[in-house]
Amino acid sequence: MGFGKAFVFSILAFVGLNFVFTIIYYAIGPGFNSLFTTIQTSPLMILYYLFGSIIAAPSTILDWVIAQPFLLSINDNLVLGLGYLAALIIAAILAGRFGDNKGQCFGGWFLTVFISTILVILGAFIDPTFQSTLLTLYGWPTFDVLLIYAIIFAVINIIFYGFFALLLSKTEYY
Repeated sequence: MGFGKAFVFSILAFVGLNFVFTIIYYAIGPGFNSLFTTIQTSPLMILYYLFGSIIAAPSTILDWVIAQPFLLSINDNLVLGLGYLAALIIAAILAGRFGDNKGQCFGGWFLTVFISTILVILGAFIDPTFQSTLLTLYGWPTFDVLLIYAIIFAVINIIFYGFFALLLSKTEYY
């Protein structure tokens, strides 16, 4: 049962925090008209707003949060980067706290990342507008490159943030 709890709390926290920080980002930055226009042109963009932080590399997120505020003026990317960072870390921590052992903690986090990545890739595969938006957002030339980067970043996120799930597990090995 610990695996199920780890997964459910992890995915709920991940989706919830992505949603909250997306709303904050659009409230501070471009405005809700931009959000609604994007959703009207491509309804599957909701998948990106709920799960999109999973296809960003930790280095990109840390660049938005740490490097850009010092080098440039504080902009909207700081809020988005903080949201991406908080969603991933808190989801991994909750997976670690609700799993009964380290395998269940890591497995819950792994399943959260796997399902999130599959949903974003599936949305990009189904909707060409969503695909072109993602390609221009990240600067990738084709869907093949998006697929490769999404898989690589999923593995990196599993390992990078899975450390928090393993670190905060209830069981300790001495």
